[in-house]
Amino acid sequence: MKKKEGYTASIRVFGKTYEAKGESVRDAIEHLKLPGVVRAVGILTVSHGSKSKDKVLPANATFRLFSPSKLMREVALKQTALLFDL
Repeated sequence: MKKKEGYTASIRVFGKTYEAKGESVRDAIEHLKLPGVVRAVGILTVSHGSKSKDKVLPANATFRLFSPSKLMREVALKQTALLFDL
């Protein structure tokens, strides 16, 4: 039986890289944990097997993705996950 591979998401902000894994693109991005409120440009990378895709997120998109507001975070998460079609 072939083992199912998950998705790996990583974001580089302020020179530090944070990584997380998940069953889907959305889960992998959702599991990323950044300390505090982030208002900076971030490079988000999602990989699945040998495929990998990078996106540069503007400061406001990064802020919304890791916002303390649940509604803002959910909307940003949905919009960001749609950018990755792996």
